Amino acid sequence: MQCCIRYIIITISLFTFNSNALGINLQKNGHIISGDKYSLKSSVLDEEREIFISLPESYKHSSHHYPVIYVMDGEFLFDLTRSMVRIRAARNYMPESIIVGIPNNTGKRIEMALELFDDKGNPFFYGNGLGQTNKYLKFFRNELIPQIEEKFRVNSHRTIIGMSPSFGSVLQAFWSEPDLFSGYIVLAAEIGKKLKSGKSIGEKLIDEISDKKRSKASIYIGIASRDIIKRGQKEAALYVDIPKKLKNIANPNIRYKFEIIHDEDHYGMSVPGIQHGLETIYAREVWDIDYRKMWRSPDPAQALSDRYQQLSEHYGFKIIPLEKSFNSIHNMMKTAEILYRQNKIERLIPWLQLAVEYYPHSPALYSQLSKAYTQAGKNSLAISSAEKAVKLAEGNEDINVYKSLLKTLAH
Repeated sequence: MQCCIRYIIITISLFTFNSNALGINLQKNGHIISGDKYSLKSSVLDEEREIFISLPESYKHSSHHYPVIYVMDGEFLFDLTRSMVRIRAARNYMPESIIVGIPNNTGKRIEMALELFDDKGNPFFYGNGLGQTNKYLKFFRNELIPQIEEKFRVNSHRTIIGMSPSFGSVLQAFWSEPDLFSGYIVLAAEIGKKLKSGKSIGEKLIDEISDKKRSKASIYIGIASRDIIKRGQKEAALYVDIPKKLKNIANPNIRYKFEIIHDEDHYGMSVPGIQHGLETIYAREVWDIDYRKMWRSPDPAQALSDRYQQLSEHYGFKIIPLEKSFNSIHNMMKTAEILYRQNKIERLIPWLQLAVEYYPHSPALYSQLSKAYTQAGKNSLAISSAEKAVKLAEGNEDINVYKSLLKTLAH
C-alpha cells in the first residue's frame, strides 16, 4: 500500500514538473461580465437598493425596444435567469430580453411575503404583520420601472419572478395591479395557505384567472415535490383540482400552468421552474420559426418579416429576428451566409437590407451587404455599405477587417 502511495505521489510530481517545463501555466487575464450593478435610492423603501441589469448582446447593434424580466432574490436567481433567457432566445424560443435583478437587503426578504395563515388560523412564514407586498409594488410602479424605462430601450411587456417569500409581490401584482406586468413566475408556491380575507391563494387564483375582464397575461405556479411531501396530500391535490376547475371557466386570454416539479427541493426547483415559467409565457407552439422554409421561399426577407409581424401582433409588442446566435443557422447572419454560398444574390440583398433595418449599428451586417452588392455588380452601393461598416466598427478590435474590405473595393 505504501509503495502504491509513493508511486502516485511520484507520478503527480512528474506531471507537475512536465507541465511547468512545457510552459503550461494558468493565468488570469480578465473578467467574465454578466451584467452591471446600479444603485437606486428609494424613498418608498427608505433605503438604497442595489440593482443588477443585463442587456441582450444585440442591444448595441439595434434601436429595438426589449421586454424586461424583473427577478426578485437577484443574488440567487439573476444569473440563472439571465443564462436561461440567453439560451432560450438564442434557440428562437423567446425574444431577447433585459434582465433586472433585485437582490435582498439583509433581513428584509420577509417583507415581500404575503400575510398567510394555515387552516387553524396560525400565521405562516415568520409571523403576522411582516408582509409589505404593497410597499414593494409601489417601489416597482413609482421608482424602479420608471427608472428602467428612462435609461434603457424597453417595451411594455414586463415579467416578474419571485420565490418562496418573494413570490408575495408577484401574486399581489397579479391580482391587485394587473396592468403592471404581463408575465408572472411563482416559484416554491404555497397555494393552500389562506390570505387575510379567508380565501386560500388557490381560490384567489381561480377567481383571477377566470375573470373575463382581465387583459392578456401568463402565470406559472410551481412547487417542489419535496415541499409537497411536507405539506401533505391536500396541497398536492390542489395542483390537479385547480386546473380542472379552470378548464371551462378560465379567461382565454390568460395562459396558466400549475406544476409539481418532481425530485427537487425548495430552492433547487428554481432551475426547471424558471424554464417552465418562460415556456408558459412564450409558448413553443407559438414560437415555431422555420428558417429553412424561409430559405426555400421566393422572397425570404418577406417571409421573415411576415412571421415576426405575426409574433409581434400575438404578444402586443415588436419582436425582431436574431442578428446572430451561438452555433446556430437560425438567425439573420447565418442565413445571409447560406444565401451567399448558394449564389442567390437576388434573395440575399433584400434579406440584408431588412437585416440592417433591424440592426442599423451592426458593422458585420453592412459588411455582408457590401459583399452582396459586389456580387450583383453594384459597386457604388458596395462601397457605401463598406464605408458604413468601417464607421460603425470604430473602436472595435476587428475594424481592420472592414477597412481591408473597403480598401479592396476602392481599388
